Amino acid sequence: MIRLRPLNDSDILKLDRLWQEHWSASSLPGLKNRIVDAIAYDDAEDYRIVGYGQAKLFAELMLFLDPTCSRKQRSTALKLLMSEALRGSEQFGIEEVYCFIKDPDFSLLIQKHYDFKAIIQPGELLLRKI
Repeated sequence: MIRLRPLNDSDILKLDRLWQEHWSASSLPGLKNRIVDAIAYDDAEDYRIVGYGQAKLFAELMLFLDPTCSRKQRSTALKLLMSEALRGSEQFGIEEVYCFIKDPDFSLLIQKHYDFKAIIQPGELLLRKI
């Protein structure tokens, strides 16, 4: 029978092996910022792990600048706002932050000056409001 239980430390090596065998050569994604994580296991097969799931805190940086302000004003504001957003995220223990940017030029600026990477991978960004 498939049952559910909380993740424990002894599961991490098994999960890492499962992850590397089937999804990625890199190590298991980070386990920080978890608000829920659980193991689905089969108690009829020596407690074999069937799956793992987690809900993590998701940090999105939201920045917008008044386009009628001077370039210098917007640049200074961007530096201050980005510095504060990253400082606060780090202080809170957030591992990753995301920006969703429509303007390709602004996206390139953020990537160049703030070490963000464009994420291109299979799948789609899905959203469910709770």
